[in-house]
Amino acid sequence: MSDRAVPYLLSLPALVFIGVLFLLPAVFLVAGGFFAPEGPNAGHLTLKLYRDFFSDSYNWGLMRRTVVLSFITTVVSLLLAFPVALHMRQMSPRARSIITLLIVSPLLTSVVVRTLAWVILLGPRGVINNALLAVGLSPVALIYNDTGVVIGLTHVFFGYMALSLMASISRIDDNLLLAASNLGASRWVILREIIIPLSLPGMLAGSILVFTMSASTYATPALLGGTGSKQMATEIYDLAIAYLEWREAGVMAVVLFVIVSVIAFTATYLAERGRGRVIFR
Repeated sequence: MSDRAVPYLLSLPALVFIGVLFLLPAVFLVAGGFFAPEGPNAGHLTLKLYRDFFSDSYNWGLMRRTVVLSFITTVVSLLLAFPVALHMRQMSPRARSIITLLIVSPLLTSVVVRTLAWVILLGPRGVINNALLAVGLSPVALIYNDTGVVIGLTHVFFGYMALSLMASISRIDDNLLLAASNLGASRWVILREIIIPLSLPGMLAGSILVFTMSASTYATPALLGGTGSKQMATEIYDLAIAYLEWREAGVMAVVLFVIVSVIAFTATYLAERGRGRVIFR
């Protein structure tokens, strides 16, 4: 037996497992949207389900809300995580380990538990609104709308963004920053011309992680958004579980996958192209 064949043989059980339990159902789910389920053309190729999907204004609203809320969550997570990552760079290794543990610890908790905690905080009779009433202010709607969804998603996925940024920022050479400072560069110039360009890989990785997970998550939009702020993932769940419309759910899942993939690949291309212009100009 050739030595080259050994790694492939060793990985064969895992490949079969993934292929049978993941890829094969996904193929059937995708294929179901291209075949007529009933009528005289049953079993024949058709695009009727996709035509019906894109001709419904409700579906366009779901796509727009999914992309917008995922984008806002990504931007908010980036703005909050970047200063944290910069500060962690200046900490001692022990303090950095403690902060990293604190950032990672919420990720070890069930997303449902964390989201229910936000329901208690943001609800109409929750902690925040009761505090506002206690000081004579009017309560605000922080739940069952887009605001509640963004707050919940940011809390859930903030750790991924912070860890991605920390991985890039921690690799920046201190001598490079010292040289720029000795040459008269201000802190703002160092941040703009050195730290941010060299942090782009972490920004990109974290943004793609947060965006894709925000677009495909179910629990947080369902609990904090309710029926007034539904996204594609919650609608897919309702179609498949509540209404048993497997083909329609498969079509929406394919559309969601395509949207997320196109945005992720486009962002990667533009970020790497921009990083090259900044560094090598």
